[in-house]
Amino acid sequence: MFSKEMQFTPTSLTPQPGLLETTRPGLKLPFAFLGGAILGLSTPGFDQAILAWLGLVPLLVLLRGARNTFEAVCTGFTFGFGYYAVALSFFAGLNPLRWMQIPDILGYQLVFLSWLLEAAHQALLIALFSFFVYHLPVRPGFLPHFRRPYYPYILTLPAIWVFIMWVLSPSPIFMSIPICQLAYSQARNLDLIQIAALGGSAAVDFLLVMVNCTIAAIIIETTPLVKKLSERADQLNPKAGMISDLVISMLLVAAISGWGEYRLLALNEAQKPEKAIKQNPESPPVPVAIIQGNVSIEEERFKTISKEEFKSRYQELSTALGAALLVLPEGIVTAEQDQAGLRDALKKIVQSEKKEIIYGAVEPLKEGYANQAKIISPYNLKNDSYIKQKLVPFGESIPINLVYQRIPEELREKIPASKERFIEDKSARLLNSGYGKVGIAICNEIVYPSLVSDEVRKGASLIVCLANLGWFHNSSLGKQFLACATFRAVENKRYLILCTNTGISSVIAPTGVLLSKSYGLKRGILLDTVQFIYSKTPFCRMRWL
Repeated sequence: MFSKEMQFTPTSLTPQPGLLETTRPGLKLPFAFLGGAILGLSTPGFDQAILAWLGLVPLLVLLRGARNTFEAVCTGFTFGFGYYAVALSFFAGLNPLRWMQIPDILGYQLVFLSWLLEAAHQALLIALFSFFVYHLPVRPGFLPHFRRPYYPYILTLPAIWVFIMWVLSPSPIFMSIPICQLAYSQARNLDLIQIAALGGSAAVDFLLVMVNCTIAAIIIETTPLVKKLSERADQLNPKAGMISDLVISMLLVAAISGWGEYRLLALNEAQKPEKAIKQNPESPPVPVAIIQGNVSIEEERFKTISKEEFKSRYQELSTALGAALLVLPEGIVTAEQDQAGLRDALKKIVQSEKKEIIYGAVEPLKEGYANQAKIISPYNLKNDSYIKQKLVPFGESIPINLVYQRIPEELREKIPASKERFIEDKSARLLNSGYGKVGIAICNEIVYPSLVSDEVRKGASLIVCLANLGWFHNSSLGKQFLACATFRAVENKRYLILCTNTGISSVIAPTGVLLSKSYGLKRGILLDTVQFIYSKTPFCRMRWL
């Protein structure tokens, strides 16, 4: 008998290292920063929304090529720092700080330092995300497995991202004001964001990260940059698996967009005044007027505008308007400004013209100052005031006293929260209008989905946001606020009135459509029509979301 020598190809139980694993971290971190900065261009103000669909791919690939936990966390922090350095660029709008009696040279330094510190603070969130991504045993595809690695790459990573960005980020642990979430980049993609009525803004974030993971998995499997992922749970070969993952992701996004288009058309049809009054006679169209006084922070702090001129400006803009509901911005009535009688002037307009006025007021109480929204109505209804629930760090509250004490005393005295102690309410108080109950968000409160949905669950049939963005001058913050307000309207299927002192003010339909929008840094009146809506969305009913 003849025997033939058998040859075996040596194989390894561990994946072969890729090019990135053999590259020094010092060469990879600049690419991480650049990738984060490019993703930051997707935020409102830069309006490159397409980048949100693929901007996380560089981070995911770099994390796959990390050699240890420290490198993975550093990569995530560097990427996050690049992202937030761009997304938080509205901090530059704080300049000049002459209204705080700070010289320009020192003002530029303080603003730049605050910008960098907050970018680094927020970057900790992406560093934490990177830690979990590096340590989780994942396999490609959508299906889990009962043996290690357990978790499907395309579904697990988006779930972790959503938890960190929508549960941990708004919590007191991070003291964050979650205004730079990926979802807000899609505020003008009306078909897609209708899914927020079912799962909130976090559902849009989940979709964006899912698509990023699908693209990253393709790069991981087809290039020698990093080690491959493990075997698939569905037993497909890598090429067929990649194609199926991409097809499933695209079909899911297309299906959601298709459903969103249908919902958009249906709601737009139902909101026509002639049909709305037939469906719900208790919800007639209500003409509204948004008063944008455009009082700059310099005029306010330097007293270059007198109390009488301030009063006459708002009184003139609010008189003889063809609207049943007038909305004025945050903090226009204070103990000092009211010496000229602005509150009394507004009351006279209400009594003589038989209309309602919602306005912002800052009033001293026993416990401290209260940033409030008030309503003046000719119907003498109860519950005429709302006290803010979420204070602005260093603007209205001191979040970390230890850090605060290390600030030089001369500078510490210039921080607004040092001079005025603000109180915060523990639960929402709705304003009673003659047309229905009104939910209020003051300034930064509009970025908290749970706060607004809680008001809707309590019976709010209209949402009003009062803000004064004059501190940040003509920065991108106005557009970011507008994006947040758009999502709150869609999540709760409510008309939303955004009233700011210096712009951008807007009336937003329950579908996210901008019915009207003002110019920034302009004085004037925005006229439109809203409806008080009583039905609730699935997102609003599921309070745990």
